[in-house]
Amino acid sequence: MRRRGARYPDEEYGLPDDENYYDSEYYNEPYYPDDGYYADSCEPAPRRASLPVRVLRALSGVVCGAVLVLTLVVCGAQYLAGDRGFPGPGTTSVAAHVVAALVALIAQVTADRRSGGAALLSSLVVIFTASILMITQWWG
Repeated sequence: MRRRGARYPDEEYGLPDDENYYDSEYYNEPYYPDDGYYADSCEPAPRRASLPVRVLRALSGVVCGAVLVLTLVVCGAQYLAGDRGFPGPGTTSVAAHVVAALVALIAQVTADRRSGGAALLSSLVVIFTASILMITQWWG
């Protein structure tokens, strides 16, 4: 009498009888990442900066934007003054504004990308640069 189950155990699970069936390309698909699923390879989530650092970073961002706008205004005034024969702000003032804008922009990008003391120091550099620019070029 014949049994009613699978003839071979491999047929029960749908596996082929060939012992050389191993497919070496099966796990080399792009949806199988090489890393990232193991607990020791995962990086911890970045910590949020403290409140004073975030407030100073926001304030320095506003100040940096103001320095950039002032630089555009001074460059535009120099351009228009040269076209119409009026004395403009001068090359010294334009150069000071451009240098201050570059320093403030680089310091602000550094403050936004760093954390802790480096962000705090970079934010203070932005505010200090804007203060020196205002004292020497606008209020002096």
